[in-house]
Order: sequence, then C-alpha cells, then structure tokens
Amino acid sequence: MVRNCFLFLFFLCLGISTSAQEKALLKILNRELKKEVKHQLKSPNFNGDTITIVEPFTISNEKVLSFKITKTSPYFTGVQIIKQEVALSAVKNIGKDINIIFETPRDSVTVTTTTIINGKTEEETMKYYLFFPYLSNEKNNENLGTEIQNAFKKAGFIVTKDYWYD
Repeated sequence: MVRNCFLFLFFLCLGISTSAQEKALLKILNRELKKEVKHQLKSPNFNGDTITIVEPFTISNEKVLSFKITKTSPYFTGVQIIKQEVALSAVKNIGKDINIIFETPRDSVTVTTTTIINGKTEEETMKYYLFFPYLSNEKNNENLGTEIQNAFKKAGFIVTKDYWYD
C-alpha cells in the first residue's frame, strides 16, 4: 500500500515537473512571438508581411505544440489565418536561416491555412517537415536558439541546433 502511494506521488510529481518545463518552453516562444509582432513594422528587413497573434503557443495534453496567427501581405489578397501544429517529440533540430525553423521528420507538421477574400473563406490543410514559429526580425540571437534547445531538453525532448544564420 505504501509502495503504491509512493509510486502515485512519484508519477504525479513527474507529470507536474514535465508540465512546468513545457511551460518554460511556451514562455520563451510566446515572449519572442510578442516581440516579433511588436517590432515587425520597425524592422529594417520589413517586407510588408504583418502578423497578429490569434492563439499564442500552447501545448496540448497530447504534447502537441500549436499556435495560430493572422497574416496579411502585399503579395496576396485578403487575410490568411495560419495554424501550425507539431508533436514535441517530432522536433529533431532547431536552426535559423533568416527565420527560426524547427525541423521534423516528413509530414510531421500540420499547417491549416484559412484564406478570407471578400467574405469568402477557403481552408487548406497541408503536411510539412518544417515548423515556422514566425521568429525572424531579431538578429545575432543564437543564444535564443540555445535557450529553446535547452527548454526542449528540460521538457524531455532532445533537439540539436546545427546552424544559425541571420
């Protein structure tokens, strides 16, 4: 009986600890996404695309990382609502080539894009191997890559960081 109580408490604490570490990852990603939105128009690299946060980064009970933004651009008509989802366990590498990128095995990222043009709505769901957290404005920030990598590790997911180019 005592052993069962001990095991129950151990696994309960393990779950709480993992949850706390996942919250640390969310805190980093949401902090950076808010900075991105705030500074996008001030960036010397501003290309006309603007984003707003619809749903901040969250992690489901199934350990799926997701977020939703709206995007406008001079390169397309209307508004896009973009939701990206990826299992934390699928993220294998973090890199940056202008944008921060989470690399996964093939078809591990689900991107649902809802395009609204003149009141008409069209939805498309695609599978990819790259997860884009829409973080690109800040330069010389390789320390952010290390911070994200360490947050994944503390949450129980080993992720490499191979390249970091502005």
